Amino acid sequence: MTQPFAGKVAAVTGAARGIGDAIAVGLLREGAKVFSLDLGEPDEPRDGVTYLKADVADPASVAGAFGQIDREAGQIDVLVNNAGVQRVALAENMTPEDWHLVLNTHLTGMHLCCAQAIRRMRARGKGGAIVSIASAAGIVGIQGRGPYGAAKAGIEGLTRVYATETAAANIRVNAVAPGSTRTKLIEQGLKDGTIRGEWQVERIPMGRLAEPREIAEPVIYLASDKASYITGQTLVVDGGWTVQGMVHIADWLNVS
Repeated sequence: MTQPFAGKVAAVTGAARGIGDAIAVGLLREGAKVFSLDLGEPDEPRDGVTYLKADVADPASVAGAFGQIDREAGQIDVLVNNAGVQRVALAENMTPEDWHLVLNTHLTGMHLCCAQAIRRMRARGKGGAIVSIASAAGIVGIQGRGPYGAAKAGIEGLTRVYATETAAANIRVNAVAPGSTRTKLIEQGLKDGTIRGEWQVERIPMGRLAEPREIAEPVIYLASDKASYITGQTLVVDGGWTVQGMVHIADWLNVS
């Protein structure tokens, strides 16, 4: 069976769990050599994934991780920026520390990793693909998620900028914006009451949360040669949440 990523090297940030883990597993299945960059230990280590301890918000830590990829693999073909954290508070209660933590992890982390990957991809001269995890929260407003929404909207903006900067080198830069996905981040929100499960599902036209693999597959597609003429785009994968009109409609309009 053909493996479209055979001979390619991929780095996935935040791959110790959740969506990042699903992406790493998918790339591994498709033949890639996969490196995880994460501060945390993997919940379920995957055979074939090399786990590097790295803080994506720290330039020295990121440079060290990419240096290790150089030594162990000698190239980088795919970068997936997935690492992220969440802090929930209204604007007047959001601490500067939490604000900077969220922005630095998502947005600065994307920039630092992109800079390292692009430098290597450009020097090698064989192109590459970068896919970053944005969010439906960067498209619509969600109370209490100020830094998260700002960071995710920023990821979309950086995606467009870096796509224009690298297109001539055949480096494609895209993003995937998930809606609510059944990860530990969501499970924690359900547990602490900052997320109400029935409220979310009621507002998703497809009537359910996404599974991590349903986000991983579009990421893998955008990283593959099947998406060879796609760059600078954000693919929204949210079960229809961000395109719906009225949430509550008349019975005679409900065709489900």
